[in-house]
Amino acid sequence: MATSKHLDPEPRQDVAGDGGNGPRARGTRTGAALVPIQEKVLAEIGHELGNFFHKLYYWSDFLQESPGRTSADATAVQMLERTIRNLEEFLKVSFEYFHPTQLACMRMGTAELVDAVLVQLRAQLNGTPVTVADGGDWRDGGVMVDPSRFSQALGVAVRHLVDRLGAESALAIAFRRASRDGHPGLEVDFQLSRPSEAPALLQTGAAGMAWAVAEKIFMLHGGELLESTIGPDDKSVTLFLPLDPS
Repeated sequence: MATSKHLDPEPRQDVAGDGGNGPRARGTRTGAALVPIQEKVLAEIGHELGNFFHKLYYWSDFLQESPGRTSADATAVQMLERTIRNLEEFLKVSFEYFHPTQLACMRMGTAELVDAVLVQLRAQLNGTPVTVADGGDWRDGGVMVDPSRFSQALGVAVRHLVDRLGAESALAIAFRRASRDGHPGLEVDFQLSRPSEAPALLQTGAAGMAWAVAEKIFMLHGGELLESTIGPDDKSVTLFLPLDPS
């Protein structure tokens, strides 16, 4: 698919909101990363819209062809209303992906950021134990983040894991110093062992777009958000934020 400059979700904007003096996404890495992610997201939007309109046509036709009011009609009305609500939510999150995002960044110590990650993680785990591994080499330094946007993206990543927690699942989190393209940074790695199968009702288009928005937010911070599979079953979600050199 050819990429149009008009589809770029971040056209010539002041990312940090400070006239260009704040931290930006690393130019060469972000420029290369936006194209495949953008095309992937566009393909996902087209696929999901096709699914939504198929459901809308199906339930509308069912009601039009029904000879009289039955319990099946009531179910069809509920399904039609639910499809419309899901479509509204999907479009809302999709618009957020394409809307220019302006960050209001501030410097946070890495220890403070790690504390915030753990607080948000435990708030969503509802008592589920988590193993924490500390590389010990990340404590000195800080990162430039927009607290509100970072919390939004982190919440999406954590929910992605929490939705897959089962009775036999185990969750571990590791903090370490790492680098991307020669840029040092803080890496947070979540590993979920023996995840449960995600219920079909949770596999919504809006959830997929929320993940795309979270990826975009991390890229605007100069970092990245990655999901991977470890071995036959285990899942990993990795966050990376570059260290502030000041």
